[in-house]
Amino acid sequence: IIIEYKVISEYFDNMDSVAYFLELYVCKEADNFIAKFREYEKLLLEWNKKINLISRKQKGIEKIILDSIFFLCEYKFKGDEKIIDIGTGGGFPGIPLKIIYPNVKLTLVDSISKKVKALIDIVANLQLQNVDIICERAEVLSKKTNYKNKYDVVISKAVSNLVNLYKWSIDFLKTGGEMICIKGGDIFDELGNFKKKYPEIETKIRTYDMRTLLDINRFLNYKYSLQQSNKDIKHIVIINKNYE
Repeated sequence: IIIEYKVISEYFDNMDSVAYFLELYVCKEADNFIAKFREYEKLLLEWNKKINLISRKQKGIEKIILDSIFFLCEYKFKGDEKIIDIGTGGGFPGIPLKIIYPNVKLTLVDSISKKVKALIDIVANLQLQNVDIICERAEVLSKKTNYKNKYDVVISKAVSNLVNLYKWSIDFLKTGGEMICIKGGDIFDELGNFKKKYPEIETKIRTYDMRTLLDINRFLNYKYSLQQSNKDIKHIVIINKNYE
């Protein structure tokens, strides 16, 4: 399944839009989540002064959180899944999902040891339970006995092309498990290449505009241009593993 979203392009200055999104689509009371997100933001920005976890231009992470969770308006986790986030970088989208669904079992994977060191500290300070953090390449880790066919969900955000993501991810999944790939920009050539390589994989597409998901009038104090709001296209690619 491919779910495509058009997302407002400017960065927000606080967590108001995240809170509103969560209240609309995930839960009525988002205060506890927002407090944890603010703590995450503080820790991440401190580490970002030493290690490039996100762009140095970023003064906050609200937009990155929205880009990590917006698909929850339609895709719902049960809350007890075993999830592996490959190429996690600063912990996206894995840590936002863990904050929202505290009972999921999460594995964060990145091949850069400095990022892994930062994530270990961030997760410890956030007091997140059942989170494993591993420094390894996903395509190597997926072949190891302790990780092969062990996960309900493999998730990634802007990591690589779909052909590579499929090769790296599919062995992590149990039968019936799903890959969720968050991507931006025009992916139709990439999708075409994927379909040529794996013609048997079924795909569907849906399109959303963040302005229809959030009440835009609520956020008129933010400095974004409606004329520019269609330039950031986000895609969710979901691939099911339906075989032994």
